[in-house]
Amino acid sequence: MNDAEFWGVAWAMIAVIVGMGLTVAAIALVRRLVRVERFEFYGRYNALAPQPDR
Repeated sequence: MNDAEFWGVAWAMIAVIVGMGLTVAAIALVRRLVRVERFEFYGRYNALAPQPDR
């Protein structure tokens, strides 16, 4: 393996690792957003619900 092949493989491995890290971060973000939205309605809070007059 010559020097150019080595660096090509090294950069490809770095790109794969970075891509996997971004994928994990995106999954965590989506899960957090879904959980926050779901808990908002489980807490019986709904900003669009009509408010009864007192």
